[in-house]
Amino acid sequence: MIYRYNDFINEELFKRIFNMKGKPTKKVTVAVDKILTFLRENSINDWNDFMKMKPFDKDIVNKLIDSEIKNMNDLGEVRFGVRLELSDRPQLIEYKKELEDAEEYEKCALIVKKLNRQI
Repeated sequence: MIYRYNDFINEELFKRIFNMKGKPTKKVTVAVDKILTFLRENSINDWNDFMKMKPFDKDIVNKLIDSEIKNMNDLGEVRFGVRLELSDRPQLIEYKKELEDAEEYEKCALIVKKLNRQI
């Protein structure tokens, strides 16, 4: 049985266990890309800026999500994708702990992969 994200680091094992490519759906990817483009165009460059956005900017992000995403699972994936791209190293480490507690080991593995690329 798998209890920690370290068991998911091997991507081939991950793919076999979940019988999937390990990549988000096209709708999720498109939504994340649109959101990140909008945020960067409006000088929202990190997770702290994102959390402090003005209500108008939040409404636009919500509309971008609504135009692409139709279910809660995809919404969670969009949130994860945006947070993964906007978070700095300490925020990613903290987020990994949250996901570990929630037993979201696949997402933990993606965070670890990104942290390893930042070194």
